[in-house]
Amino acid sequence: MLTSSFHMTDSDRDNACNFLDSLRRNDLSALLSMARIEYGVAGRHQTVVVVRAPQPFSEALSSLPPRDRKRIAEAILSRRPDLAVPDDIIVKQAGDPMDGPATLLPDLVIHRQMMIAVATGDKSIQDVDDYYGARQARLVEGCSGAGIKYENPHESLWDWFRFWKAQGFDTYADRRDYIRKLFTGPVAAAVGRVHHPSPVAEREPTGWERVDRSLAKARAQFTSASAEEDWQSVGLVCREVLISLGQAVYDPAIHVAVDEAGTKIGSTDAKRQLNAWLHNEMPGGDNKEIRAHIKASIELAVHLQHRRTATRKLTALCLEATSSAVAVVAIIAGRNL
Repeated sequence: MLTSSFHMTDSDRDNACNFLDSLRRNDLSALLSMARIEYGVAGRHQTVVVVRAPQPFSEALSSLPPRDRKRIAEAILSRRPDLAVPDDIIVKQAGDPMDGPATLLPDLVIHRQMMIAVATGDKSIQDVDDYYGARQARLVEGCSGAGIKYENPHESLWDWFRFWKAQGFDTYADRRDYIRKLFTGPVAAAVGRVHHPSPVAEREPTGWERVDRSLAKARAQFTSASAEEDWQSVGLVCREVLISLGQAVYDPAIHVAVDEAGTKIGSTDAKRQLNAWLHNEMPGGDNKEIRAHIKASIELAVHLQHRRTATRKLTALCLEATSSAVAVVAIIAGRNL
């Protein structure tokens, strides 16, 4: 029992995260950003740090090696030199479980530590392989959808076991080094999904492969973007999404091959292709707002692509408009009904 305790404010937590960021431990900072923290003194002046987080963040924090858990304790108490830093933290699960792109980071951390635990004799393959296999499939799909390069070829822990035997990784250090290199890139990329989650909700896939793939790419680029050129590149991808959308629905044998001004519709002219398709599917004055919605989405993407003063807010609006246009066209085409 704590004889004295202190609940950290959001500002205190931010200070702890900044401390970890200053050490280039952005992974630990991102895991801590979802937590509620309490610290105090128990027994004979023993400092206790309690970290409460939702799943899978709590599991990821619990799976960290001792040196990382102590580093988190140091970060939390970095502005309390009067308190001795404990060797470990107490992790408790709290709140509703999370899902979505932000959970890629804790899942990657759990996965990494599970591979290390098996490779160093801390866990048996029989006890954890089912969990590993399910998480591996989830990570392959989730990282692909988020645009994260994930190249772990080991579909099961038995595959991992056979690999390290074949490669002659005779020491624990060899195996840890291999795993660390395998996960460094994906973990670093997934950190951004925690700190900068996309405000644009992910919609049901349309079944138009190129449209769905390009839209996922736009979301991934938005998440990692931090400068004007990055925002502009999202606009370019959004424009490509709409071009692919026009190509998916437009059929020159069915729809008019020239616009109202007599201009021949080109293969990458998303605006005219979609306009011709809409005039066939949703004709008349009663549907002019629907046609205007699609037109505005295209114009916003083109505007963002060429705007040298692009911002995160404008990019989020463009991505939402593009996602909405795709959803509207899919509904009209009967794809999501």
